[in-house]
Amino acid sequence: TDTSGGGGSQCVKTTYSTCPDLDVAFILDGSGSMSRSFGNHPHGFYALMEMLKDWVKTIPLTGDDHTVGAASTVRGGTFRITFIQFSKADALPQEDHPTGCAVGACTNGLLSGNLNELLGDISWHESHYQAEWTYLHAALKDVADNTFTTSQSPPHRQHVVVIIADGGLTDYNGDACSG
Repeated sequence: TDTSGGGGSQCVKTTYSTCPDLDVAFILDGSGSMSRSFGNHPHGFYALMEMLKDWVKTIPLTGDDHTVGAASTVRGGTFRITFIQFSKADALPQEDHPTGCAVGACTNGLLSGNLNELLGDISWHESHYQAEWTYLHAALKDVADNTFTTSQSPPHRQHVVVIIADGGLTDYNGDACSG
């Protein structure tokens, strides 16, 4: 990674062209089984939160806060991210991610390239670990309805969904993508 002043960092490999601009939705398993130990860490969910805190500090972010949405013009291999937790069957969005935050404090469930907002989101998830089941459908619907929309993500940015889970789903009929 090469940081280049001016509006953020750029993802550059000397043997390749600039990396694509990415909008990434992390869908995080908040089920009770995530409380089991993970490697040397006594609690899997908190281990995941610690890893994400470390990781977001190393990637090239746009610097855009969550209010920018599709107006983002930053290019050059940068990231914007949101974190959504899944666990409850018919969770409301405010149960899966922080809402009502001031600019710079968290993402309100929207894409952000602002490090402080992303760290605020991760801290929120740490303090709002759901520890219930493994219902993925509500989180996928939240991402489809609110994250990768024309009002939130400009066409020049690639869309990526990363689902981090430790086991099987408990969605109705086993199908998290129905409905």
